[in-house]
Amino acid sequence: MTDAVTARPGPRRGPHEVESPPTPDPLLPGVRRLGALAGRRAMLAEAALSRAKRASDEAERALADAERALIDCVADVAARRTALREACQAESGGELALRRWRQKDQREIDRIPPARQGVADCRSACDAAQLALAEAAARHRRLASRREKFSLLEEQLRDGA
Repeated sequence: MTDAVTARPGPRRGPHEVESPPTPDPLLPGVRRLGALAGRRAMLAEAALSRAKRASDEAERALADAERALIDCVADVAARRTALREACQAESGGELALRRWRQKDQREIDRIPPARQGVADCRSACDAAQLALAEAAARHRRLASRREKFSLLEEQLRDGA
Protein backbone atom coordinates (compact mmCIF):
# COMPACT_ATOMS: atom_id res chain seq x y z
CA MET A 1 0.00 0.00 0.00
CA THR A 2 1.39 3.42 -0.90
CA ASP A 3 0.84 6.63 0.89
CA ALA A 4 -0.93 9.23 -1.24
CA VAL A 5 0.84 12.17 0.41
CA THR A 6 4.42 10.93 0.13
CA ALA A 7 3.97 8.45 -2.73
CA ARG A 8 6.06 5.92 -0.86
CA PRO A 9 5.14 2.47 0.28
CA GLY A 10 4.49 2.36 3.97
CA PRO A 11 1.94 3.23 6.55
CA ARG A 12 -0.67 5.70 5.57
CA ARG A 13 -0.08 9.22 6.96
CA GLY A 14 -2.53 11.94 7.50
CA PRO A 15 -2.13 15.40 5.96
CA HIS A 16 -1.24 16.82 9.39
CA GLU A 17 1.74 14.49 9.84
CA VAL A 18 5.11 15.88 8.79
CA GLU A 19 7.32 13.69 6.72
CA SER A 20 10.62 13.04 8.41
CA PRO A 21 13.61 14.42 6.53
CA PRO A 22 15.82 11.90 4.82
CA THR A 23 18.69 10.69 6.95
CA PRO A 24 21.81 12.67 6.15
CA ASP A 25 24.83 11.00 4.71
CA PRO A 26 27.29 10.11 7.50
CA LEU A 27 30.09 11.72 5.45
CA LEU A 28 28.37 15.12 5.37
CA PRO A 29 29.74 16.53 8.68
CA GLY A 30 33.30 15.64 7.75
CA VAL A 31 32.90 17.12 4.28
CA ARG A 32 31.42 20.28 5.81
CA ARG A 33 34.43 20.64 8.10
CA LEU A 34 36.83 20.11 5.21
CA GLY A 35 34.82 22.52 3.08
CA ALA A 36 34.94 25.17 5.80
CA LEU A 37 38.69 24.68 6.12
CA ALA A 38 39.10 24.95 2.35
CA GLY A 39 37.02 28.13 2.42
CA ARG A 40 39.18 29.69 5.12
CA ARG A 41 42.34 28.76 3.25
CA ALA A 42 40.94 30.25 0.05
CA MET A 43 40.09 33.49 1.89
CA LEU A 44 43.62 33.65 3.30
CA ALA A 45 45.03 33.02 -0.17
CA GLU A 46 42.86 35.83 -1.52
CA ALA A 47 44.23 38.19 1.14
CA ALA A 48 47.79 37.10 0.30
CA LEU A 49 47.06 37.72 -3.39
CA SER A 50 45.83 41.20 -2.56
CA ARG A 51 48.97 41.93 -0.53
CA ALA A 52 51.16 40.61 -3.35
CA LYS A 53 49.38 42.84 -5.88
CA ARG A 54 49.88 45.86 -3.65
CA ALA A 55 53.58 45.02 -3.13
CA SER A 56 54.05 44.52 -6.86
CA ASP A 57 52.44 47.88 -7.63
CA GLU A 58 54.62 49.60 -5.03
CA ALA A 59 57.75 47.94 -6.43
CA GLU A 60 56.85 49.09 -9.95
CA ARG A 61 56.32 52.66 -8.71
CA ALA A 62 59.64 52.55 -6.84
CA LEU A 63 61.39 51.32 -10.00
CA ALA A 64 59.85 54.11 -12.07
CA ASP A 65 60.90 56.66 -9.43
CA ALA A 66 64.46 55.27 -9.34
CA GLU A 67 64.71 55.39 -13.14
CA ARG A 68 63.51 59.02 -13.14
CA ALA A 69 66.03 59.82 -10.39
CA LEU A 70 68.82 58.26 -12.46
CA ILE A 71 67.85 60.29 -15.52
CA ASP A 72 67.74 63.46 -13.42
CA CYS A 73 71.10 62.62 -11.86
CA VAL A 74 72.76 62.06 -15.25
CA ALA A 75 71.31 65.32 -16.57
CA ASP A 76 72.46 67.19 -13.46
CA VAL A 77 75.96 65.71 -13.70
CA ALA A 78 76.17 66.68 -17.36
CA ALA A 79 75.09 70.25 -16.59
CA ARG A 80 77.53 70.59 -13.69
CA ARG A 81 80.40 69.14 -15.72
CA THR A 82 79.70 71.66 -18.46
CA ALA A 83 79.68 74.47 -15.91
CA LEU A 84 82.92 73.16 -14.34
CA ARG A 85 84.60 72.92 -17.73
CA GLU A 86 83.63 76.49 -18.58
CA ALA A 87 84.81 77.73 -15.18
CA CYS A 88 88.11 75.88 -15.59
CA GLN A 89 88.68 77.35 -19.05
CA ALA A 90 87.94 80.86 -17.79
CA GLU A 91 90.28 80.41 -14.82
CA SER A 92 93.99 80.92 -15.22
CA GLY A 93 95.63 78.71 -12.68
CA GLY A 94 97.58 76.28 -14.77
CA GLU A 95 98.21 72.81 -13.50
CA LEU A 96 96.66 73.37 -10.05
CA ALA A 97 93.38 74.59 -11.55
CA LEU A 98 93.32 71.61 -13.93
CA ARG A 99 93.85 69.19 -11.03
CA ARG A 100 91.02 70.81 -9.04
CA TRP A 101 88.78 70.63 -12.11
CA ARG A 102 89.56 66.92 -12.58
CA GLN A 103 88.80 66.19 -8.92
CA LYS A 104 85.48 68.06 -9.04
CA ASP A 105 84.64 66.44 -12.37
CA GLN A 106 85.36 62.98 -10.95
CA ARG A 107 83.17 63.70 -7.91
CA GLU A 108 80.33 64.58 -10.26
CA ILE A 109 80.86 61.41 -12.31
CA ASP A 110 80.99 59.33 -9.11
CA ARG A 111 77.38 60.37 -8.31
CA ILE A 112 76.03 58.22 -11.17
CA PRO A 113 76.94 54.64 -10.05
CA PRO A 114 74.93 54.79 -6.78
CA ALA A 115 71.89 55.93 -8.76
CA ARG A 116 72.40 53.06 -11.21
CA GLN A 117 72.74 50.63 -8.30
CA GLY A 118 69.50 51.99 -6.88
CA VAL A 119 67.75 51.25 -10.18
CA ALA A 120 69.23 47.73 -10.26
CA ASP A 121 68.08 47.11 -6.66
CA CYS A 122 64.58 48.37 -7.45
CA ARG A 123 64.47 46.21 -10.59
CA SER A 124 65.41 43.08 -8.62
CA ALA A 125 62.82 43.97 -5.94
CA CYS A 126 60.22 44.44 -8.68
CA ASP A 127 61.11 41.07 -10.20
CA ALA A 128 60.82 39.42 -6.79
CA ALA A 129 57.44 41.07 -6.23
CA GLN A 130 56.23 39.86 -9.65
CA LEU A 131 57.34 36.33 -8.81
CA ALA A 132 55.58 36.48 -5.44
CA LEU A 133 52.46 37.76 -7.20
CA ALA A 134 52.52 34.87 -9.66
CA GLU A 135 52.95 32.35 -6.83
CA ALA A 136 50.12 33.95 -4.81
CA ALA A 137 47.84 33.89 -7.87
CA ALA A 138 48.59 30.21 -8.51
CA ARG A 139 47.95 29.33 -4.86
CA HIS A 140 44.71 31.30 -4.87
CA ARG A 141 43.50 29.53 -8.03
CA ARG A 142 44.36 26.14 -6.56
CA LEU A 143 42.65 26.80 -3.23
CA ALA A 144 39.58 28.40 -4.82
CA SER A 145 39.22 25.33 -7.02
CA ARG A 146 39.49 23.09 -3.96
CA ARG A 147 36.84 25.15 -2.16
CA GLU A 148 34.54 24.80 -5.16
CA LYS A 149 35.06 21.04 -5.26
CA PHE A 150 34.14 20.71 -1.58
CA SER A 151 31.08 22.90 -2.10
CA LEU A 152 29.91 20.67 -4.94
CA LEU A 153 30.60 17.49 -2.96
CA GLU A 154 28.70 18.83 0.04
CA GLU A 155 25.78 19.76 -2.19
CA GLN A 156 25.75 16.29 -3.73
CA LEU A 157 25.81 14.62 -0.31
CA ARG A 158 23.06 16.88 0.97
CA ASP A 159 20.86 16.17 -2.05
CA GLY A 160 21.51 12.48 -1.62
CA ALA A 161 22.95 11.90 -5.09
